Amino acid sequence: MSNWLRMVLAVVVAAHGIGHILFLMPLISSTNWGQVSQSWLLGGGGLARGVGAVIWLVSLVGFVAAAFGIFRETDWWQTVAVVSAAVSTVGLVLFWTRPSTSPALSALIFNLLVLAALLIFHWPLAAQTS
Repeated sequence: MSNWLRMVLAVVVAAHGIGHILFLMPLISSTNWGQVSQSWLLGGGGLARGVGAVIWLVSLVGFVAAAFGIFRETDWWQTVAVVSAAVSTVGLVLFWTRPSTSPALSALIFNLLVLAALLIFHWPLAAQTS
């Protein structure tokens, strides 16, 4: 993978991770950035807030770590990115509302792109990473 592509990819993945703050803040504070703090499955009490906070924090830290791994060309960044995308997707499904918010829909599309690229298309190929 070329240096410029690696840098752009790292920045985009880190930005996606940091964007999970939009979902985290309404669960841990009285901040309302337009995202929901209630789950259709877990309700709106302490359980939903606790589970949601863990999901969004894991997603945030995981994507930022994956971005660091991309930047440093580590062997583990793909695994961290896949786990982060899966955890984020579970959170999005648990806290999905109708109509969905634009950040939720954008995050879901990004997560699905990450999962498809890494699990289905096995990108980047080993020959491209050198």
